[in-house]
Amino acid sequence: MSKTLRTVALIAGAVALVATGVGAAGGGAAFASTFGATTATVASVASAVATAASLGATLLAKKPGVLGSVNNITISANGPIPYSMGRSYVAGSQMYDVGYGQKSNGVKNPYRALVLIWSATTAHALEDFLVDWQPVAFAGTAAIGYYSDFLFLSKQIGLRPEPAALAGRYTPIPDWGPQHKLSGYAAGLINMRFDKKGKRWASGVPPMGMVGRWSKSYDPRKDGTFPGGSGAHRWADEETFEYDPSVGLNALAYARGRFALNGVQVVGCGFPQDSIDWPSWLAWINVCQANGWEASGTVYDGPGLSRWENLKRICQAGAALPCFSGGKLAVRFQAPKVALDTITADDLADGELVAPAMPTYRGRINSIVPLYRSEQNKWEFVQSTAVTDAGYVALDGEPKEEELKLELVADKDQAAQIGAYELVNRREISGITLPCKPRLWEYRLGECLHLDIPELGLDLLGTIVAVSKDIGSAITTLTFDTETNAKHAFALGQTGTAPPPPTLTPHGDSDDVIWNNDGNEVDNPVPAEWTVTTKLAFDSTGTLRASIAFDGEPGDQNVAAVTFDYRAVGATAWTTSATVAAQSPTRHEILGLDPDAAYEIGIRYRGSGAGADESSRLVLGPYTFNSASLAPAPATLLTATGGTGSAAIGWRNPVSSNFGHCRLYRGTTTVFADATEIAGPLVGGLGQVMAVTDTVAAGSYRYWVRAFSDAGVPAAATGPASATVA
Repeated sequence: MSKTLRTVALIAGAVALVATGVGAAGGGAAFASTFGATTATVASVASAVATAASLGATLLAKKPGVLGSVNNITISANGPIPYSMGRSYVAGSQMYDVGYGQKSNGVKNPYRALVLIWSATTAHALEDFLVDWQPVAFAGTAAIGYYSDFLFLSKQIGLRPEPAALAGRYTPIPDWGPQHKLSGYAAGLINMRFDKKGKRWASGVPPMGMVGRWSKSYDPRKDGTFPGGSGAHRWADEETFEYDPSVGLNALAYARGRFALNGVQVVGCGFPQDSIDWPSWLAWINVCQANGWEASGTVYDGPGLSRWENLKRICQAGAALPCFSGGKLAVRFQAPKVALDTITADDLADGELVAPAMPTYRGRINSIVPLYRSEQNKWEFVQSTAVTDAGYVALDGEPKEEELKLELVADKDQAAQIGAYELVNRREISGITLPCKPRLWEYRLGECLHLDIPELGLDLLGTIVAVSKDIGSAITTLTFDTETNAKHAFALGQTGTAPPPPTLTPHGDSDDVIWNNDGNEVDNPVPAEWTVTTKLAFDSTGTLRASIAFDGEPGDQNVAAVTFDYRAVGATAWTTSATVAAQSPTRHEILGLDPDAAYEIGIRYRGSGAGADESSRLVLGPYTFNSASLAPAPATLLTATGGTGSAAIGWRNPVSSNFGHCRLYRGTTTVFADATEIAGPLVGGLGQVMAVTDTVAAGSYRYWVRAFSDAGVPAAATGPASATVA
């Protein structure tokens, strides 16, 4: 409400109450005869002032102000507290920041601890920690990849109470300990290590924040103690709340307020349960659910910030506006309406009738450009396609466009639908004011009536947007906005168009632009740069040989040499196999390994500069060789000699150390698969010459011999050798 007019309305309302003696009179039926004309006149004048002021305040009421960016960390003494809803990104509010640690490699205070609050209530889940708008993977609290050994994150969803305080990687952290628990806050402690070689953080600490599914909400439909409800939700117990991104439920939760376990209000408006106009809220909650409208974003509570404005911001994401009706917190929202009653000329009382025409040319717009937060665009505000109507443009004679910033909307279609409602509502007729007789005394804000007053040119639906009651005269003055039900199909049929996403640079590229090390510092090796293959083979003596082969290329062009290490699993010392020049591609094979052992391998890089240091060792493995699955070498020197009634077959067993036996096969074609096994298993020594006589009917035959390992793994068949039996 406009401040000046709101003050006038309150003063005038107070005059009316004093003049009529409300609170002293025995009941509404007695007031007309109890007070005289002078009292009634004073009350009537005060009521008229209040009506005009309320209407003026409604017409001049500002939309919720624009919040600062939630994409940047908020830093200030006694700073604002974030309250996050739905699935969204938030950088957070800085609670504690310190550089510390003993001097290391010439660097003072090499560590930084940064404590951030992401939401002033328990979160449903923390999804991804983004650095420079890209997710960073973690093994426990340690970052993986470019920030390995330089970035650590300890996080919590904000249990009530939290079992322990957030802890850093590098301890002790000055003035931070087990007593600093942040129960009820979704928060994180970020530990950073300064790179003595100057590369990490060379371009400064990049933007960072958390994507999460944030606050849980109360749903009266899931409350078994609420009329018509069923379930475990309880208004007074936040532990029973559940995550639901629906706009209506999140607005209700903020209106209720969020409280610590000791009952202290942390954020939100703090309306008690009996001050909520439940019919309007339940109806709107159902509309939001039906339309799929979600709240996604963050509001801030703190010094100089209006919680009422925050509530308006949340409601805006569901095409609604909080208001008061009958002394209770209600909500005006967009949904098809049915007239509850009809106002005719017979219902009008004495007083000024106001029936404005359509909005003036100056106040009209015919295109709305919604701005919403886009995950694909670094969670920044982006424009969706303009929502417009050709009929409006034709009537106005030219395009008239405005932007609509939706701070808690992250869906392009939802943004388009809210924008469409804003567009059509700006074309409705506002401020129709009718003083009415006592029959209409009970109607409240948000209810819809049919206005059928030909004398005023009215034959339309109107939604009550302001109510003023004069107890002295029993006149209730209703103010209406016209209601066009056709607008709902138009608005809900809108779909938005997202702008193209930006190209994100990989982690470290920004540091590369700033940093120049003359080839002394190189990136650490990463698994994606290398292909590792285990090999098993027999040498010419039949001895089983094991090796591990590397094939790859360092991603950092400053790498001049690559060192390959290995060790048996369980050993502590590394053995260096070789240091080779980096090239494209780089290949190396570690030979002479035990085929029955398991190995870890290490890869190190060295830069090209005169003062180059080695990178950290990338450890891969363990790798095993599975010699039991290895086939022996094939048999050799197969011969077949035909005779009368039989054939003589000979061969030499393989010298492979895992040789077990051979089997002999006979067929009448050159296809081994058609042959039949006729002898085996035939056991002999390694390299032994074997001889078998096959007694068979006269004919032409072909013979194969096949070696098998001691584990039964077959080698390739040797053959065929031909023989003719007479």
